[in-house]
Amino acid sequence: MLNAFQLENHRLSRLDADEQGTLLDAVWVDLIEPGDDERERVQHELGQSLATRLELEDIEASARFFEDEDGLHIHSFFFYADAEDHAGNATVAFTIRDGRLYTLRERELPAFRLYRMRTRSQTLIDGNVYELLLDLFETKIEQLADEIENIYSDLEALSLVIMDGHQGDEYDNALSTLAELEDVGWKVRLCLMDTQRALNFLVRKARLPSGQLEQAREVLRDIESLLPHNESLFQKVNFLMQAAMGFINIEQNRIIKIFSVVSVVFLPPTLVASSYGMNFEFMPELRWSFGYPGAIMLMILAGLAPYLYFKRKNWL
Repeated sequence: MLNAFQLENHRLSRLDADEQGTLLDAVWVDLIEPGDDERERVQHELGQSLATRLELEDIEASARFFEDEDGLHIHSFFFYADAEDHAGNATVAFTIRDGRLYTLRERELPAFRLYRMRTRSQTLIDGNVYELLLDLFETKIEQLADEIENIYSDLEALSLVIMDGHQGDEYDNALSTLAELEDVGWKVRLCLMDTQRALNFLVRKARLPSGQLEQAREVLRDIESLLPHNESLFQKVNFLMQAAMGFINIEQNRIIKIFSVVSVVFLPPTLVASSYGMNFEFMPELRWSFGYPGAIMLMILAGLAPYLYFKRKNWL
């Protein structure tokens, strides 16, 4: 998909990308999983080559932030959650050349969708591509901040379940959710750190106007403030995970303790029963009229004695 936007009176408006030649008026060319024909059109009308899928997946700094004859290039992670609520980071390739911003991505992303909605009612202050790029980064950071707040709320709810200590299906679901939240937190942190590197590169290389330079520094300060919050999420997840495992171990030890006590309690009666079950010729008790009830009573006393002893020692 190819979207094109022009800037009129500091406001973005969508162009009809199906018409030939309209890309020349665009200040922002946004491509979502473009086909070969769309890539060729951008190359033909604007003389701009686009990154390949393999180049988008490269994680080396030299391949993600660089400047060449095709412009200033920044490849940056953007956070998303799919229809099944599986979190991930998608790479977006930004290229600035000749006063035009190119964005290339493999899927629709919440930050882009939110920014397009905002542009219907908001204007760009300075009206240049650097402001447009930084606005997209600002929207991304706002989304990540909201995601961190959501994780905090989910962890508060999970802590009530885990600290309650009553294990069951809800407890098992809480452990599964904890693992998912840790994965989301890690992806958010990776996205924050990647954005921080991208902005530092932009500040060093792009010769930003004063307004955008201050805007970039403001976004960097926002990232610096979010990173400690993100780190505390990992500490909270780790604490709840250890607490949950501790409660599980306590419950397992309690069950093992019950089986151990039962086996010890029944061991003396078993010894008595096995003794009187021996088939020797000379066993005087076999001729007693009260031999059988006497053996039963002896077995009961043999089982009761270790039980009372354990209770006295507070082992039960």
